[in-house]
Amino acid sequence: MTSSAYVLVNLSGKETRAALERIKKIKGVKSAHLVAGPFDLIIHVEGKGPEEIGELVISKIRKSPGVTNTVTCYVVA
Repeated sequence: MTSSAYVLVNLSGKETRAALERIKKIKGVKSAHLVAGPFDLIIHVEGKGPEEIGELVISKIRKSPGVTNTVTCYVVA
């Protein structure tokens, strides 16, 4: 079963475009968009389950240069 989530990301100002391009290349990232509002980037991710998505966020997205904060919103329906 495939699970998905939206990851809301804050970026440091100098790294915005470079971070977007790096994150788009991460396996499991289905789309990533720069947005205006309280977050800088919204990412749609997919994985085999919540554990795989959590690992993707913690080990790949949060460690990407320029990322300062993430909030993960799991899709429930």
